[in-house]
Amino acid sequence: MKNKFDECVAAIEALCDPRENLDTRGTAQGLLPAVCDFTFLCYLYFWADILEEVNLTQQYLQTKGLTLDKVVTKLEALRLFLNEDRNRLVEHAIEQALLKSDQYGISVNRRLRFKKRMAGEQLRDAGLSLQEENNRAMLECVDRFHSELQIRSTAIKEIADMFEAVQAKSLLSASEEELLVSVSKLTTFYDELSEVELLKEIPRLRRHLKAADIDLDNAKEWSVFDVLKFIAEWDFLESLPTLSLSLRLFLTISVSVASCERSFSKLKQIKNYLRSTMGQSRLSDLALLSIESDMVKDIDFDGVIDRFAALKTRKGKF
Repeated sequence: MKNKFDECVAAIEALCDPRENLDTRGTAQGLLPAVCDFTFLCYLYFWADILEEVNLTQQYLQTKGLTLDKVVTKLEALRLFLNEDRNRLVEHAIEQALLKSDQYGISVNRRLRFKKRMAGEQLRDAGLSLQEENNRAMLECVDRFHSELQIRSTAIKEIADMFEAVQAKSLLSASEEELLVSVSKLTTFYDELSEVELLKEIPRLRRHLKAADIDLDNAKEWSVFDVLKFIAEWDFLESLPTLSLSLRLFLTISVSVASCERSFSKLKQIKNYLRSTMGQSRLSDLALLSIESDMVKDIDFDGVIDRFAALKTRKGKF
């Protein structure tokens, strides 16, 4: 819409032609003033810049083989973009909206709307111009987006911090005191990992790297996968079992969560008039069964029915 704004306006104006039918002409005539509006233009340029970065981030999160440490870095980069470019994004959006408004002759003055208020109540936006009002609203949007991003990435950061001991930089350069703290956080959560064994294997890994003529300064830039790959290629799994298990645990953690997307074609089959009072949980379960139909075909339904009947039976033995 931002890149083809002139073409979109021309298309809407063409649909306002009297030769068009009444519904088309009426819809176009209602849409044209909504598009040729200063506030609309402000948010158009505002969100175009922000969502470009968001789109690049969400595409990166879908990369095959992506690990949690890289996700934390990418999300932090997006957070820094919102924090550092906060004012620039808003100023650029207003500047571009003013240029486009001047081109189309769009008014940039606020249209005051008077409404009945209680005694002593003051108008919240009294004294603000349309530019100042949009400036404040867009800053609030950036701050809210920044706050939500921080909240949603907190859990990922906590997990990454818990696995700090198996990050390449920590494995190769952390002091003994630092390792005691980071390894303790990991082994406290995972009972199958031995703190004593892990503290022995980390110096052992450093010796293996030196013996293999690996530059430790370059190795500090390795990802967790690169460390595990080195251990596997040199057949050090037996001498570093606990460390290898820790690396595999970190690499198998999901970096994102995808919820079930419902298509309307399937909803028509699942939620029909006989199931009009179906709840959210049951609808999601039935949609999942429909999507994974190949696996459902292999289920022994007689066994499922018998198990369900045993759970729901009210008969008592005397």
